[in-house]
Amino acid sequence: MPYSQFTIERVKQDFQLNTVEGVRFFPGTIETIQPSPRLQAILEDLPWAIAVDTEKARSQVIINFEFFGRLNNLM
Repeated sequence: MPYSQFTIERVKQDFQLNTVEGVRFFPGTIETIQPSPRLQAILEDLPWAIAVDTEKARSQVIINFEFFGRLNNLM
C-alpha cells in the first residue's frame, strides 16, 4: 500500500484489527535490570555510537546486539 493511501481505518479493516484506547499499555513502574557483562563490554567498546551521540545510534547498537545474539543461538 502506498503511503499516500495509508490510513489507520484501512489497516484496521484490512487486517481485522481492533484498537483499545484509554487503557494503560505499559505498567506504571518498570523493574530495573542489569545488562549482561557481554552487553556492557560491547557498549563500552563502541566509541562510534557515543561519538555520534544520537539515541538512534545507541539504540541500534542494542538492537543489533540482541539480534545477532539470538541469531547465534539458533545456529
